[in-house]
Amino acid sequence: MVRSFFRSENMLLCQLLLHIDNAFDCLIELGHHGGLQFNNVYEEDHLVNGYYTRKVQQCQDLLRIVTYLREQLQQLNIKEIYYPDVDKENRPSEADIQRYETVLKQLQVETHAIMEHFQTLERRKYYVIEKSFALMQAHKLLAQDATKSGDMYTESIMLELLKDQSESPANASQLNYMVGSIEVSKLAAFELLAYRLFGRNLLLQFVPMPEPIMERVGNKQMEVHKHVIFMITGAAQIRPKLLKCCHAFHVNVFECPELPRERLEMIEQLEQELKDLDKVLDATRSARKRALRAAATDVFIMSVNLHKALQVYDLMNRLNPVGGREHEHYLQAECFVPEQELPLVRAALHRGLRLSEQDSERQTTPPILLPNNRKTQIMPPTYFRLNKFTQGFQNLIDSYGMADYKELNPAPYTIITFPFLFAIMFGDLVHGLLLCLFAGLLIYKERQIERQRKLSASENEILNILFAGRYIILLMGIFSMYVGIIYNDVASKAMNIFGSSWSCVYNASTIRNMRAPLSFNPNDAKFYSGDPYALGVDPVWKLSGEDSITTFNSLKMKLAIIFGVSQMIFGLVLAAVDCVLLNRLPDLFLVVIPQFIFMICIFGYLVFLVFFKWLTYGGLKPMPRSSNCAPSVLITFIDMMLMKTSVLENPECLKGMFPHERTVEFALFGIGFAAVPVLLCGKPIYLMRKRKRLRREQQQQRDLSGLRKSGRNTLDEMRSAYNVDSQTSRNSQPAKLEPRQSAGHDDAEFDMSEIWIHSGIHTIECVLGSVSHTASYLRLWALSLAHSQLADVLWDMVLQRGLKNKGAIYIALPMLLATFFVWAVLTVAILVMMEGLSAFLHTLRLHWVEFQSKFFNGAGVPFMPFYFPPSTIRS
Repeated sequence: MVRSFFRSENMLLCQLLLHIDNAFDCLIELGHHGGLQFNNVYEEDHLVNGYYTRKVQQCQDLLRIVTYLREQLQQLNIKEIYYPDVDKENRPSEADIQRYETVLKQLQVETHAIMEHFQTLERRKYYVIEKSFALMQAHKLLAQDATKSGDMYTESIMLELLKDQSESPANASQLNYMVGSIEVSKLAAFELLAYRLFGRNLLLQFVPMPEPIMERVGNKQMEVHKHVIFMITGAAQIRPKLLKCCHAFHVNVFECPELPRERLEMIEQLEQELKDLDKVLDATRSARKRALRAAATDVFIMSVNLHKALQVYDLMNRLNPVGGREHEHYLQAECFVPEQELPLVRAALHRGLRLSEQDSERQTTPPILLPNNRKTQIMPPTYFRLNKFTQGFQNLIDSYGMADYKELNPAPYTIITFPFLFAIMFGDLVHGLLLCLFAGLLIYKERQIERQRKLSASENEILNILFAGRYIILLMGIFSMYVGIIYNDVASKAMNIFGSSWSCVYNASTIRNMRAPLSFNPNDAKFYSGDPYALGVDPVWKLSGEDSITTFNSLKMKLAIIFGVSQMIFGLVLAAVDCVLLNRLPDLFLVVIPQFIFMICIFGYLVFLVFFKWLTYGGLKPMPRSSNCAPSVLITFIDMMLMKTSVLENPECLKGMFPHERTVEFALFGIGFAAVPVLLCGKPIYLMRKRKRLRREQQQQRDLSGLRKSGRNTLDEMRSAYNVDSQTSRNSQPAKLEPRQSAGHDDAEFDMSEIWIHSGIHTIECVLGSVSHTASYLRLWALSLAHSQLADVLWDMVLQRGLKNKGAIYIALPMLLATFFVWAVLTVAILVMMEGLSAFLHTLRLHWVEFQSKFFNGAGVPFMPFYFPPSTIRS
């Protein structure tokens, strides 16, 4: 298993043969197990056999019914029953699909009939409500007694209002009125149109309904605000036109009796009908709930199994039928299987065979899965065996690209390098502890979170990302705590556990009367003991003001260079291992080793200078190895690249860090840049020589083929004189050997100009990339310094104000609590979350660009087995 994590597992190209009687059950078991990827069956140009198209359509139709039932359940807030063990205890069979069809269609007919009846009753109810309210308002308006309300009009008053507009004399028998209801949004347009068409021949009055009316638009129920509208006219000729306007604006026109007694009787009848409708609606609603509650018990199982059956039938529809035109009883497919999964896949297929025989009560042909030994040009898919710890790190690599088949996987090395480089930028004991606590909480609640993800109706993407990377966060926190100890950085403060190596010998009067900053002399034993701090950075540097920034700048910049060059060299080592494992020796000697030599001679020497300076120069050491004579590594490296020597400011100091330094640097410079022509010309020259050798072999093969052909012709001529059948003799001869490629075709595929261009671009990328990638690692220093300084600012500007408050206890304590709360919130929000995300992204970039570019191709194809993922409530 460990070996399958460092490199892709061995992949076998197999042939699968299934009998059509047990193919469904075998593929169902195979889908629950996984471990087998079908080859080329899901390509766009792949032809389907068409045998299972009806089955696919059947499953799709049944799933539409399931969707319809789920929508009905959501409308009534009925929760479907979730079965966590559905994948183990309720696996589908072909008989189940037929049973699902019967049950679902019956449920659809029943619920659809109840729903239609319910909607009809509901529409009738709201129609009755509208009509009842409209008649009540009409009765009030047309009342003969106008003394109860000043704004009511009698029929005589209305006739007088409309008298001047009528051509004939108006009387009570000519008064026409209509009652209806209209939506508020259409009221203004209707009123304007009525005025333009009929002028003052029409009297309109509107009364808003007290409550909105529920109307169904499609499958959704919406609230609609309406007004009751009264249309009164003294001319009967305009009534047809008015009805057409009402129809255009969807005005519900109600019957309104002329006599008040009849209107009151109709209102009473409508109120009684409304009561009866409420009773019938309650009974219908109860029947609908009973039907949907019965459906809620099995709809989840049916949905899960129908989705699985749909995938299986779609796959069976894509397999190749074999066995003759009239008796095609078998399905054949080409597939990839990991070598260690082969017996497990066979066991899953045989479990499906046993289930099929139990259901059909007859024996069928067992499935056959055999490795195919023929050579193929298809690149096998890449498969790594992972667990919940390694999965998160592998996701980081797969986001960049999938490793080629048998290519080294960067994920095992990323487990260490990723959190370590993150910690270099984020190093703080308190901040690392917060990350560890958060990751520990995710790991402790692992089962609860997984159960919640299965039961949740919607996915929480942020939680899913954090949960998938919980072990990454844990390691980042642990490494940040370790680096925080090395930096001696605890929420921007230092810990003095082992005692500082520096001592202050100045007395109080000297400090009070000082006119310039006092300094500690590292070459004086009174100030410096010469013993380094036991673990990490001496705490005195946190108290040294501007010298602290200078010291930490120098330290973190050198550490960034050391770790960056080390990781890039390690990447070249992995590239060399990759070449050996994949038997690409020309790439090893002509590409990887020249890069390695260039990297070691130039930037490896820079790292050597850093360590040599740390080891040979320092306080309390005699001249010329004292700290006063410590040379600048940067100046030394620049002198090496410019091939010059800088003038010493102190004549007592050495001209170099070690004897013959210039000679060594010139030699390394020459060796390093001598590898560049090899990198540029080595591979093209090798390919040219290989091309010439292949041409010679092809020419020899053509000559041999021509010689054999000439010999056969001579033999045929000799045998023809003796009446020997030359065709029989010719068929008995060995098959003619043809050359692999013609010269013209070889020239078309082998373009040396492109190879030289590619080699030149690659050489420029390697040389310039070595410089730019090394400089890119300085982001470790920059972000670490920014994180430390931001922590200092929050401490000094926020928390320290509460700590230094010298007021009364009843004032100081609340102020301290308030400042601590603000400091804690800003620390978590800015230093942990924002700075942590920034450091994470920079670390990801260093791995994708600077590290993986040295050895990782990332153009492979992932292994995608035929597999049913674990079912959730969203399935």
